[in-house]
Amino acid sequence: MKDMATSQAGIGRHIREKVIPKGMSVTEAARKLAVSRPALSKLLNGRAALSPEMAQRLEKAFRTNAKELLRLQVAFEADERMKRRSTTPASAYVPDFLSITATHIDNWAAMNLDARTLLPVLVRRLICASTPQLQHLDIPGFDNVQRPGLDGEVLAGDATAWVPAGRSVWEISVDSQCKQKAEEDYEKRKRAFTPTQRAERTFIFVTARNWSTKTKWVASKKQSDDWKDVQVNDASDLEQWLETTIEPRIWLAEKMERPTTGFQTIESCWDEWVAGSDPRITPKLFEPSVNMHGFRFRQWLDAPRERPLRVTADSKDEAIAFIACLLRLDKLPTAACGGAVLFQEVETLRRLGPSTAPFIAVVSSPEIERRIGDIYRDRHCIVVHPRNAVHYEPDIGVEPLGQDEFEAALGDMGISQERALRLARESGRSPTILRRRLSQVDAIRMPAWAEDVEVARRLLPMALVGTWHADSKADREILRALVDTTYEEVQRSVAALHQYYDSPVWRVGRYHGVVSKIDALLAVAPFMTQKDLMEFLELAEYVLCEPDPALELPSSERWKAAVLGKIREHSAALRSGIRETLVLLSIHGNALLSDRLGIDVKAKVSALVKRLLTSRTGK
Repeated sequence: MKDMATSQAGIGRHIREKVIPKGMSVTEAARKLAVSRPALSKLLNGRAALSPEMAQRLEKAFRTNAKELLRLQVAFEADERMKRRSTTPASAYVPDFLSITATHIDNWAAMNLDARTLLPVLVRRLICASTPQLQHLDIPGFDNVQRPGLDGEVLAGDATAWVPAGRSVWEISVDSQCKQKAEEDYEKRKRAFTPTQRAERTFIFVTARNWSTKTKWVASKKQSDDWKDVQVNDASDLEQWLETTIEPRIWLAEKMERPTTGFQTIESCWDEWVAGSDPRITPKLFEPSVNMHGFRFRQWLDAPRERPLRVTADSKDEAIAFIACLLRLDKLPTAACGGAVLFQEVETLRRLGPSTAPFIAVVSSPEIERRIGDIYRDRHCIVVHPRNAVHYEPDIGVEPLGQDEFEAALGDMGISQERALRLARESGRSPTILRRRLSQVDAIRMPAWAEDVEVARRLLPMALVGTWHADSKADREILRALVDTTYEEVQRSVAALHQYYDSPVWRVGRYHGVVSKIDALLAVAPFMTQKDLMEFLELAEYVLCEPDPALELPSSERWKAAVLGKIREHSAALRSGIRETLVLLSIHGNALLSDRLGIDVKAKVSALVKRLLTSRTGK
């Protein structure tokens, strides 16, 4: 009988020749078994596996031994699994610092308290990264490891070197007493399932320890015939499994605090990004964008790899944080199971990109983007750009939240509605600027472009006016006066600022402005002179003193003032921007400028407002 287990066809031939009576047709046998003829024909011709239910039907109808038949099927599947394991393709070159040995894993389990909650996550990631036909996966990790019940359940459409076909139950341990823990888990799960259920499931015990006698234990349990099959994966097996993957290996190297350079998992990028704010940003901040683009992302993962996916946001770090939230979507195609890796060095991409292990490659610099030409056809690649720097339409653009969505996201972070309203004004509801406003770290609060004196000087007039209309001659004149040069120079400055990651300026149609007034003022304040401040206050008074021509019309006709040309020369956007700057200077001006310039900024603004309200006509 053992020879019959060398192929699925051999099992079918054995059933046809040794179980079904000679001379009985397939149609008659199917009728006696109460199954369809095609179903029996597939089994007899080796195109379908023998299920426990079919084995029981054969035993009842033809007085054969169902357990002996199932043992043939289990032996065949075990043989196939070993063949796959021995022929698993070697992954591409991986730097030495990412080589994680069984000893490393064993020591990590022994000395790291977090290993108990992290090992299930590692197993989960390994299964995702190496099981193309994964149909169901439930292995709780992190804080959920204390959840009652199984450590894990898996359903796979086809067997791989590490995951059997069909259903499997998983028990995962870091306990040093491997055999004792395996025995306890084995008996506990044996009681939890009926014999019929066990006959359809493989029992798998995973330990982060080296277990030298595991083969002997597995052999004894197989003889008991309690389960469809029994497997053990110890530290040595985990070492070999890790060699076939990239993202899980990077993830574990980070958890083990082993040095890694040139790349980073997207999950660790998210952890760093949210840690920069107080309170920590939650995924709810990206929930509207994830809901908007989730279907498009799934489509891209399912489609043939024809080109990289282009993602834009206010900053590359914001775009990467958004990608991390996208990867948390339910029911993503298996292409996303291996996770995503951000490449930070060309050489690392060159070495790891061609790997056979599944993962999504993310690049965020032009230098590295130029090197993905030979990679994106073989694996999914995402290219990250700042919104204002792209010269083509992105596939996915992360836009600022609506007011209600913004308040809901900040409420999820424990921020009061009053403070949320203030942060909405200060940040323009941009996640990038919100993070700066919430950070207690000076290096995060100050954008990279603000460190350049030339950039700060270019931004200064724009920060003061806030918003303007490019077709308004009067608006252009105010900008020209503040820079004391031509408006063409202002345009060149705007174009240059648009090229920065996390650009401080925006453009919609013919309107231009700064993304966040408070952000821009904080950045340019160290470079502002007394002359800059006084010229702005003088121009602000000039703009805000302009009479409203609409008031020349009868009150019943003022609604058509724009049609009749009865509008101010300066745009409403410029006037609103200047008013907001005066408010901000009144609140923050003394703290930012008084000591250095020797001016009571709040008093200067108050005097201007008094003149505007008391010495002008109603118009």
